[in-house]
Amino acid sequence: MTTGTVLYERLGDIALVTLNDPSRRNALSREIVRGVSAALDRALEDGARAVAIAANGPAFCAGANIDDLRSGWMESPPPDEDPALMFKRIAEFERPVIAAVHGPAIGGGMELTLACDLVVASTTAWLSMPELGHGVIPNTGVALLSRIVGLRRAFDLILTRRRVPIKEALELGLVNCVVSSEELSDSVLSLAHQVVDTVPPGALRAAKLNLCAHAGIDWERVVSSPRDVPKEEWQEGLDAFTQKRNPNYARFWS
Repeated sequence: MTTGTVLYERLGDIALVTLNDPSRRNALSREIVRGVSAALDRALEDGARAVAIAANGPAFCAGANIDDLRSGWMESPPPDEDPALMFKRIAEFERPVIAAVHGPAIGGGMELTLACDLVVASTTAWLSMPELGHGVIPNTGVALLSRIVGLRRAFDLILTRRRVPIKEALELGLVNCVVSSEELSDSVLSLAHQVVDTVPPGALRAAKLNLCAHAGIDWERVVSSPRDVPKEEWQEGLDAFTQKRNPNYARFWS
């Protein structure tokens, strides 16, 4: 199955979902969000035991598509195009979801890894959440990050917006293992089989259901939280990014 920007392939018991918009570094767009959601539906229809999410091109995912953000995505996206609802679907999906990360996973790309159950990364991978510098917030990241790295480190990564090299990401628990680029695909499939080959589906589903329940994520808050940011601030941030200039936030402080 292909939507143009998302590819679907069945590899035995594993469904492989591949982001396929390398010219835009697989930036999350309305089309990609729709495509990933459709691929998850297809995985269930196919009876796949696990889902792997990978990407074509030099980047895993370079964040949200700026044109979509500027055209109203921040305010009231349709449910089938809402990234937060897609992340919720991944986090609560009844089958294990494993990310195969190479190159940068930035902003929404890092949030995508946080929504997955397990993350295998190549030595070329790195992560970052630069959203505040663009006048927006990583609304799924603020919900999911602290449960992985702790509140103090979550503040560090979100407020400083710094690049997290893959060695540090492994130490923080943001990824489960690091392999060479050549080993990435095989390692993800091997991990998926290790998880699903010797357990029944009901017990696996119950484990995921209760892990998510104990995490206590307020998804309604996640979905609505972008609207907590004043519109004029994110408009300035996104305009500055598009125009390749430094944003002028001084007027908002005064």
